[in-house]
Amino acid sequence: MTKPIIFFDESHNTGAHLLDANQPIFTLASVDYNSDECSELLLLVLSHQASEGKFSSLQGSEAGRRKILDFIRSPIHSEKRVKTMIVHKHFNVVTQLVDIIEATLMRWDGIDIYKNSGNIVLANLHWYSAPHFFGEQKFNDFLTNFVEMVRNKSSESKRKFFDVANVLYHNCTDGKYKSMLAPYIYAERFIDDILNGIDNKYHIDPAIFSFFCHLTEWGKQLDEAPIVIYDESKPIKASQPIFMKMMDSSIPPKEVGYGQRKFMVPLNIKELHSGNSKQYAALQVADLMAGATRYYYSAFFRNTNDQFADKLKDAGIERFLFGAIAPQDLEHLTSDDLITSDNDINPADYMTKFCS
Repeated sequence: MTKPIIFFDESHNTGAHLLDANQPIFTLASVDYNSDECSELLLLVLSHQASEGKFSSLQGSEAGRRKILDFIRSPIHSEKRVKTMIVHKHFNVVTQLVDIIEATLMRWDGIDIYKNSGNIVLANLHWYSAPHFFGEQKFNDFLTNFVEMVRNKSSESKRKFFDVANVLYHNCTDGKYKSMLAPYIYAERFIDDILNGIDNKYHIDPAIFSFFCHLTEWGKQLDEAPIVIYDESKPIKASQPIFMKMMDSSIPPKEVGYGQRKFMVPLNIKELHSGNSKQYAALQVADLMAGATRYYYSAFFRNTNDQFADKLKDAGIERFLFGAIAPQDLEHLTSDDLITSDNDINPADYMTKFCS
């Protein structure tokens, strides 16, 4: 039996520009098609002028869009063979803000913010409350300076971030929300220790967590550990040593995580390495799927009328989505889905025992 191979490609990773309003959604797609299946799928989009299937090249013309729709409708596709995940990049920065600063401070005080999904609730409260009290621009300045501080860790970037944090805190007229900003004032004296816990400058890149989610999703589905090939990605390549540690078969198998977000360690992956679309046709298939997913959900979150996005929906683009990092409505934030068990295990704590 042929060992399964999973191919990954991303769409709209804007690197340092996580808050680019023109590119709000990051998408990662993965597929497990063999070469014959890829050839059949790519016949739907290739031409004498285009020898490689790329969403960005096809979406600009009506003929190209028709080919993309034919590709999405292909009966070869199924949810077991294609998986996509989206990240609302602006909201993702808010989740990182909570994870890096609030969760760290609470952990030092013996509080696990991830129990009962406290991190998700806090991120959404900031997402909806901060623009209401300060306006979009001031909130964006706060997030922009946070990203700069995490990426550079320079004295100047730290000073700028806490200057903005202090302005927001001291000008907040709502007592309850002001108390929620207090960790971002208190953290200043500990910021060096907080940032020392961040492994590399790509830590907050959406590609990292998305890749991890895909790996765990495939791990649940496949009995045999697959080979994983990802299209050349700086964030994933920089974090490959971490993923390799999590694949270490010497780690005692254990289900870790919280609530509905549990997964098994070690990761059920045989090999992990990069490739390019000229080597592997399946990476072209993943590119097309990632691009189409990103296009559709960008229109969805902008709440704009877009005929091509509507046609992508009709073609079935939504059926491949297994996960998302995006703002959630109040109904979800008060649902039982967020409740966790006292027996749930913090993944970072468990892995630290074996990967330190």
